[in-house]
Amino acid sequence: MAAKLKPGSSELEVAFIDWLRANGYTPDDGIDPFLERSEFVREQRMLIHESELDTRIREARLHLKQRSGDPVFSGQFPMVYRCTGHDDQDMRYTVTVTLSDEGAEWEGRVWKEGEYIGEVSGSGSGPQANYVELARMHIESQIKCPGVIKRRER
Repeated sequence: MAAKLKPGSSELEVAFIDWLRANGYTPDDGIDPFLERSEFVREQRMLIHESELDTRIREARLHLKQRSGDPVFSGQFPMVYRCTGHDDQDMRYTVTVTLSDEGAEWEGRVWKEGEYIGEVSGSGSGPQANYVELARMHIESQIKCPGVIKRRER
């Protein structure tokens, strides 16, 4: 079986995209964690001769960095925000806002370190409201409260 950890490999890009979405990273921020922690890279490392491994990883990193710099590629991913959780640890979250005539509903997907924690949801309305900012304030206040994040399997 040929190793797929090489620049231009569609398998590398698909694995990277899937990993980013599952782990709440933007393409720029997710390259090193992907290369260090993903199952795909772990499996590929076993297929590559030790003498080629550093070169392959370096080439894959460069390729992913170039792809991440492409606005069309990076535009596929939601913004990832950071805040401090109730235990003073760094948390990451994404926001999905749905607008209607009555206002907005939102869902925040939350990660701590490399682990998906769960979701925080809410709603709001108001004239000329910036719903993304309203959602972010709500999500961040909820992240600071222990036991509020609802664990839901993806």
